[in-house]
Amino acid sequence: MSKFWSFKNLSATTAELTLYGDIRSEKPWWSEGDDAIYPRQFKKDLAEIGNVDEIVLRINSRGGDVFAATTIYSLLKDHPAKKTGKIDGMAASAAVTLLAACDTVMAPSNAQVMVHDPLLGLMGFYNAQDMIRMASVLEKTKESILNAYVNKTGMERQELADLMAKETFMTAEEAKEYGFVDEIMFEEKVDVSMTNDNRYFIVNSIAHDLADFKNRPQWSTKNEPPYIPLNVQPTPKAKKEDDPEMEIKNLEDLKKHFPDLCNQLVAGAAAEAVNAERDRLKGIDEIAATMPADIVNKAKYEAPVNAEQLALIALKADAAAGRTFMDQRRHELTPANQVPGATPPDGKPDADKEAVNALSEAFKKLQGGE
Repeated sequence: MSKFWSFKNLSATTAELTLYGDIRSEKPWWSEGDDAIYPRQFKKDLAEIGNVDEIVLRINSRGGDVFAATTIYSLLKDHPAKKTGKIDGMAASAAVTLLAACDTVMAPSNAQVMVHDPLLGLMGFYNAQDMIRMASVLEKTKESILNAYVNKTGMERQELADLMAKETFMTAEEAKEYGFVDEIMFEEKVDVSMTNDNRYFIVNSIAHDLADFKNRPQWSTKNEPPYIPLNVQPTPKAKKEDDPEMEIKNLEDLKKHFPDLCNQLVAGAAAEAVNAERDRLKGIDEIAATMPADIVNKAKYEAPVNAEQLALIALKADAAAGRTFMDQRRHELTPANQVPGATPPDGKPDADKEAVNALSEAFKKLQGGE
């Protein structure tokens, strides 16, 4: 009888279980009589390795029969030996259930892990009630798988259920973040490729038929872009209890979480402010020679303005002074002009009055007609 597993003793205390290819059941595992020989055979082989302290499970499988995987999971969990899982390429679907039975799971950096909802293949004719019953079986089967995943990863049940619903492919690093993998074996390399028809994923010479899956894995090396799943929206990573809360609502929160960045921003802003102030004072000094000292000092220190603004202030001050001067001149000349029959001593028009009028017209033009 062809088996999809093999046991061998590596030493008196360590045995190796190799599982490459599909996890399958030739006949239903829950049937009676001789049909039940397959689970009994695995249990028998497991017992024959003896009283070992450690079982190393080496796996490279796209998954297969969920009930076969559940039986193997139960038998491995019940065995007293320490279980160490090693992903020799790929662990997908039902194969992940076997990893969940291991105390420690190790994987090379470019290995693949995939979880999805259980599938049901049908042939024949069924009514609505039949389909409802089958949907119920799938739901209960998913709950059974989730029990194993929760025990292994420690993740929230709903988060795991969402990963399964999306048919999520993970790199070893991502699988470690979720808790499916415990250690990354950087020194080990996996030979991976995809056939041209995008159906078979070949890992260490084992071809995995992905025709039943909606998505396809990608992989990365040091010289390739980061891993990005095909046709799958990014899945939020599981939140760990020791992850710091990062809620930024004000400047104090920003300083708390990013002190170095805030210090850099403050230093940069201070340098810019010093340079701007230096340029402002320099510009004022360049035009201050013809202006009253009190106006210049006020512009520099009391009510700071730049050189352009100071020039406008000075121009307005000059215009105001000119108006005051003209008003004073008019006041001084008015009494003499109003004396009845009075004429200038030399009999000529009042020269001072003409000068005042000329200056007045000039200031009006300067002020735009005021």
